[in-house]
Amino acid sequence: MDLQLPKQFTPRRILATVPEVKGQRIELADLKGPGCIQRIWMGTLHNRRAILRIYWDGEEQPSVESPIGDFFGLCHGVVMYPINSLYLATSDQDTYTSFFPMPFASQARIEVEVSPQGLDLFWHIEWHEYPPDTLKEPLRFHAQWRREYPCQAFGEDYLVLDAAGQGRLLGFTYGVRVRDDAARWSHGGADNIYIDGEQNPAFLRGSGGEDTFGVGGGGVLHKPDTTLYQGMPYYEHEDLGPARAYQSLAAYRFFEKDALPFNQHLHFRFGSVGNDICSTAYWYQTEPHRPFFRMPPWDLVEPASIKGLTLPTGRPELELRRGEYDLPLETTGSWWLCGPFEDADGQAMSAELPPEKAFDPSGSWDGGFDDASPWRQPSSIKPEQHIARWTNRSAIDGFIDFGHVFRPDTKDIARTWPAAACALAWLDSPADTQALLQLAWDDTLVVKVNDQTILPPTHHRFFDSRHVPVTLKRGRNKITLKLNNHRSLSWGAWCFAFAARLPDGTILRPKADG
Repeated sequence: MDLQLPKQFTPRRILATVPEVKGQRIELADLKGPGCIQRIWMGTLHNRRAILRIYWDGEEQPSVESPIGDFFGLCHGVVMYPINSLYLATSDQDTYTSFFPMPFASQARIEVEVSPQGLDLFWHIEWHEYPPDTLKEPLRFHAQWRREYPCQAFGEDYLVLDAAGQGRLLGFTYGVRVRDDAARWSHGGADNIYIDGEQNPAFLRGSGGEDTFGVGGGGVLHKPDTTLYQGMPYYEHEDLGPARAYQSLAAYRFFEKDALPFNQHLHFRFGSVGNDICSTAYWYQTEPHRPFFRMPPWDLVEPASIKGLTLPTGRPELELRRGEYDLPLETTGSWWLCGPFEDADGQAMSAELPPEKAFDPSGSWDGGFDDASPWRQPSSIKPEQHIARWTNRSAIDGFIDFGHVFRPDTKDIARTWPAAACALAWLDSPADTQALLQLAWDDTLVVKVNDQTILPPTHHRFFDSRHVPVTLKRGRNKITLKLNNHRSLSWGAWCFAFAARLPDGTILRPKADG
């Protein structure tokens, strides 16, 4: 990570041992800046019995909040597996090291909150103290853990991070414990990263979930490995009694050479099915940061068994469902979406679809898929996935992803899902005016304003941008988009970014309440 750090410094170290404590908050350090933490080393046998928190420059909300083990790359409460990466390392006898540079201007306060079950902890903190007024770096290190069980299958992807501000995503760890008896799969897609949608949109989509970490073959029966920037250092089958074994795995990825900066917003999801998933995201950004998750109670942090990793399916008291401890996401308008419709031969893009002719939010249509289409396959999860319907959807930083709303239950993600869908919303203009539509998409897009085509079918092989001038009338303006989905060079990406900008820079946000 390339940070603007002073050349002159005094090396400092603090270290101590925390004897067995239970149910307490313990301050490990209160460092006076300017300075930069360079190395943290810890050891404990119970790495999910304590929450690590770090506060920068007098802030009240932590910029780092994670169970100790997860912060150092150890998922699921597993005491030890080897990691030898650029920023994280683990060693035998249950000790862990981080090498993230963590600059601070006036103060760095580090604390741990210990569970009622208690633990022993020993630690070192190595840091550089700088001369007064020499630190100019505006970015601060952040890390946040999240867990969800059961995740949604073939729909809303698992949420890894939602960051608002200016910064750079550095990397993440990702752990899966397979508990989905319907899909029986460790992942339902891969990384989907949405960046600066209303400003300068970029969208990055992965292929198979294992590919994100440099692993092939679905990650099945993977021999654990650990390398500088990526790896899957933990993989095992658990015998919980059914005819098949359940997989548990952990992986990591650092975007060191392929930097992921953002100037306004970064939203990061990972394809999922109904498994137990946890993650820790690492990033730098200007303060203040936006929290999106509240730490759940201890029985939903520490697994019921460390070694056996027992987490029986259908135990409500062990479930951590989406939204239960999440904070509301910041949205940027809303749309009506309708789909899916068959487009294997481009038929949906060359003709007017029923929902384009008249808006009826209660309407439904057979999508017209043939028997070989994945949309026609029988599914216990989505029994009527071939039926097109209207649904309301909020935009996240200008992005709408049809794949979160219309996605077939198919485990073969190498197959495309040829389909098309419509998006409908209204813009409220203060006057008759010119405006600029900032659009970005993958595959073919058609755009209408007040039922007049202002962008005929236009194809992008990968996610790319286009600015389209339009004339808006005073009051309500109807916006209709139609987008199809084929493989292209973004592996089936089916999303768009939208912003309507007036000459004075004002952004009109879409509303689905026309």
